[in-house]
Amino acid sequence: MSKALEVAHLAERADEVPVGAVLVAAGEIIGTGYNRRHTTGRTVAHAEILALEDYSQRASKWRVGPGVSLFVTAEPCLMCTGALLWARVENIYFGCPDPRQAGILRIHSLIEEGVFDHRFAEIRGGIMAESCAALLTEYFRMKRRRDTLSR
Repeated sequence: MSKALEVAHLAERADEVPVGAVLVAAGEIIGTGYNRRHTTGRTVAHAEILALEDYSQRASKWRVGPGVSLFVTAEPCLMCTGALLWARVENIYFGCPDPRQAGILRIHSLIEEGVFDHRFAEIRGGIMAESCAALLTEYFRMKRRRDTLSR
């Protein structure tokens, strides 16, 4: 998760919502990404999606191999959860939860019921949660302050 936090700081420096993600297989990073929606103008440029795309470009594959884990600083949203399911990521580890409860934990029961054709072996949140949440809180505090000053 430390590496995902490092990547999240790249988003922060680009004035993007500071979320970072890394895909790991056998202890090696095989893909990284951070939020770049504003920079790219792409709705789907979330950290998790970009980490999957980074892997896909390196490996020329859309599906990851067995044993791949994702470490992301914030709970994956529903869009990213779908992409992670289709890519067959095995484990999901995230920092802070989605405060609106609209992420992976919202559909966890559907995943476990077998509604989708893949299940995650493990979903665990709260990893370095305080550091991950503090980064997001400070980013939005500064953004509100800048927006107030620019009016």
